[in-house]
Amino acid sequence: MMTQPVKKIASPRTWGTLLLSVALAGSVIGCSSSNEKPAASSTPAGSSAPSATTSAKPGELNKDEKVELTLWSTPTGTLPGQQPGDWIKNDLIKEWNKVYPNAKINVEMVPFEGVNEKVTTAIASKTTPDILFDYPGRTLAYGQMNALAPLDDAIPADLLAQVKKNPDVMKMVAVNGNIVTMPFSSTLVALILDKSIWKEAGAENLLPKDEFRTWTPEEFKAALKAVANKDKGVYGLTAFALNEQGDQLYYNTITAFGAKLFNADYTKYTAADTPEGEQALAFFQSLVDEGLVTPHPETISSVNALDYWKQKKNGMVVGTAAHAEIVTSGLKDGSVVGPHEYMYVNYPSPKKGQSALKMETGFGVVFKKNDPVKEKWAKRFLYWAQVESGVYATASKVFNPFGPAPEWTKSDPELQFLAKLATKAKDWPIVDPGFGIKGYPEMRAAMFPEMQKMFIKDSTPKQTIDNISKKFNDVIKKYTK
Repeated sequence: MMTQPVKKIASPRTWGTLLLSVALAGSVIGCSSSNEKPAASSTPAGSSAPSATTSAKPGELNKDEKVELTLWSTPTGTLPGQQPGDWIKNDLIKEWNKVYPNAKINVEMVPFEGVNEKVTTAIASKTTPDILFDYPGRTLAYGQMNALAPLDDAIPADLLAQVKKNPDVMKMVAVNGNIVTMPFSSTLVALILDKSIWKEAGAENLLPKDEFRTWTPEEFKAALKAVANKDKGVYGLTAFALNEQGDQLYYNTITAFGAKLFNADYTKYTAADTPEGEQALAFFQSLVDEGLVTPHPETISSVNALDYWKQKKNGMVVGTAAHAEIVTSGLKDGSVVGPHEYMYVNYPSPKKGQSALKMETGFGVVFKKNDPVKEKWAKRFLYWAQVESGVYATASKVFNPFGPAPEWTKSDPELQFLAKLATKAKDWPIVDPGFGIKGYPEMRAAMFPEMQKMFIKDSTPKQTIDNISKKFNDVIKKYTK
């Protein structure tokens, strides 16, 4: 079912250093689950913080104090036999209430489509939840809107010092020097493919063979060509540009081609300043023109692409460690069509033996309220969930960048490969999507219409990267006047 296990894997003692080096190199996003259900206990899983240091100021928490909080979450993360997001109410909250029975938390799932609009509307109408589980690509913008409570006082002093001394982690989790998204979750984002599709086509030899599974654009295209079957509606990849979730595939590949997305101080979007940005978009356009990807990407979302992958209608999607559990659980409940042998690979790069590393750090925020008791308990829950509970890390498939290797990586050679891939942070370019830019959500909204125009031939790849650049730089100027 799986590829050969890697020969070496970071030990628990070295894992914190390994992930920290990745974060130091640049930016870092997270999702779903494992095949091991965690025990219900408050013992840290993959945490470097002892359970005794449960809060920066534990004396301020009164277990007899009654409080009721609201948690919103996108449907991300799974445990075996569950739908995405079910683990929050069924496992995480249940474990929390064993420790804090008087702190009730009501959970509401928010679909990915429209989540940003729902949250910004709630901010404007002062109807936000107490806690939101979502990634910094969206949540840092809420911090820029002054809607988030600083989390510094919820983090033990020793861990806080580690986070604060790391400028690249701070860039992903802080606004104006205040930590606003909990910094103890990191996710590696690669491509995950269904090797069985290539095996069935007799083309397994076209998949990456080198130690870190890299390939050139020509090798990538040859692999897609070997499995593309218009009559069966099967393709090696689905490109997508229906909404703002259609940026990650292109950002990551543009960086792998050698372009830098932003300058050091985020005062300029720079992907159009060198030829590589145009070359990456021209590569995607060629895949569409040659019929190697699912037709009409301008009408397809990333959610559609994931559904095609589960149905064996495409062979590859942008994926995190969470996608391994999507396969293992889906094969059991019928939501994934088998056989499906997942394998993680890198984005294509013209530089042989190299790619771009995409990692995201930070997940979960607390909204400001005119209720210090609620804020205090919301912060406590968010820290507890990420550092002290094994449920959160196992379901979300995240690494604690300041802790040892989590248990959920140990039984799967493919997850071990992701851990090994993280060691390339010192050698490869790191994708920096600009989460900390005040107008980042506006940039995401501005990008996908330009990609749509390119895919329907209303603009060339050169015009597309130039138009994206102009729109992005207009957003930056808007907020830096």
